[in-house]
Amino acid sequence: MYSVSTRSLMRRFFTPQITFTHSSADLPRDVAHHISTVLRLRTDDRIVLCDGRGGCAECRIDEISPKRCRVTRLRHWLEQETALPVTLIQGLPHSDKLDLILQKTTELGVQQVRPVRCQRCQYPIAPAKAARKLERWQKIVTEAARQSERSWLPEVAALCSFEEALQHCDADVKLVLWEQADQPLQRVLPEISPDRVAVVVGPEGGLAQEEVALAVEHGFVAVGLGPRILRTETAGMALMAILQYQYGDLNRIPREQIVSE
Repeated sequence: MYSVSTRSLMRRFFTPQITFTHSSADLPRDVAHHISTVLRLRTDDRIVLCDGRGGCAECRIDEISPKRCRVTRLRHWLEQETALPVTLIQGLPHSDKLDLILQKTTELGVQQVRPVRCQRCQYPIAPAKAARKLERWQKIVTEAARQSERSWLPEVAALCSFEEALQHCDADVKLVLWEQADQPLQRVLPEISPDRVAVVVGPEGGLAQEEVALAVEHGFVAVGLGPRILRTETAGMALMAILQYQYGDLNRIPREQIVSE
């Protein structure tokens, strides 16, 4: 077992459900279809399979068709996740905006996204559609993680109330973005990297004053991001980039791997 630092040029796929038998496995049909029909990979091409929790395996394609893809595992390794776990508590915006938020914050290394109902949410989701929405959100996160070559899948929590999300938030640095905050982000960030950060971003129209007060009661600090008013889909991304630069892995290259042949 040894450590390597390389950036793979091989395509990545999340397949947490597959089991290797004597180093061989059949991929799920949707993955097989994507590999053969969309990417047009061929026999003997190499791919990387990820389990969503850092486990990766380089595999060789042995058989391929639109309905079946059989691979052989050549080596496997464990990749480290981002150095800064961040939970984004996001006030539910318009569906298209949440899609963008999920995609871009996944690329920036978010660990968990919790969509929440707020007073000013303009696009409520009917309970009957909640499960289908969650499935869609998880697919967006999976594709964004694959594209950005993450080996860990962020969690997308089920839609819940604002107060419920605050009650279940476990972080040593808790921030709520508010355009009326009287202190900037820089003033409240600690010098030493925190173990975990939680961020609250309101929907279109922002958070109500009562919601900010409730967040403060749960240990959050209200902060601003300068004189400009950011859209809800911009605010979370901007703060994620700042946190990853300050404490995370935006200034670290390349990824470190622990490899087993």
